[in-house]
Amino acid sequence: REDVARRDFTMNAIAYSPTRGLIDHFGGEADIRAGIIRCVGDPDTRFREDALRMMRGIRFASALGFAIEENTAAAIRKNKERISAVSAERIRVELTKLLCGANVKNVLMDWWDVLGVVIPEILPMHGFDQRTPYHIYDVWEHTAVAVSETPPVTHLRLSALLHDIGKPPSFFTDEKGVGHFHGHPAVSEKMAEEILARLKYDNVTRRRVLILVKEHDRIIE
Repeated sequence: REDVARRDFTMNAIAYSPTRGLIDHFGGEADIRAGIIRCVGDPDTRFREDALRMMRGIRFASALGFAIEENTAAAIRKNKERISAVSAERIRVELTKLLCGANVKNVLMDWWDVLGVVIPEILPMHGFDQRTPYHIYDVWEHTAVAVSETPPVTHLRLSALLHDIGKPPSFFTDEKGVGHFHGHPAVSEKMAEEILARLKYDNVTRRRVLILVKEHDRIIE
């Protein structure tokens, strides 16, 4: 009991005995059946023990389509700045799995502020009105849809995440008030290069992502 009491979420705090079967002190089986991600005990305590658990929580939500329990969700938002102290290598693993999840669109839309601790450059994208007849979403929702509609391959989903990250700093309006983002692929490429290096992605992944980000606006005839 002492060991599982220190686990992150109830679904990961189930033990097994060959003679007694499942040993579930914290209701993990019921939470799995209900599709709920819930901290073991006090969420603030769990996240103070290891801040990466917050990224794991939203990664599980993306991969499994589970809902994050109310108190756990509130604690993630309360403690999210602690994630910045976690090593880039550990964050990268969770971010990659999150991006390749089947429920990634909803997670990106719901947890953009937490992901913004990991990648602050995405924060201006949220709610950014493109003011153009060619887009029905703001920059962030457009990005979330693009990621979810891309095959769940690491460099492809990273490319979708970062392809328009240069739009907010490239934005201007014409005399009719229509928004434009001339040159934003190059700006996105430069920003993506800095982000991928900061998160210590391997060189092959970085090259693949940067090519796709740079060329994403090219017309293919």
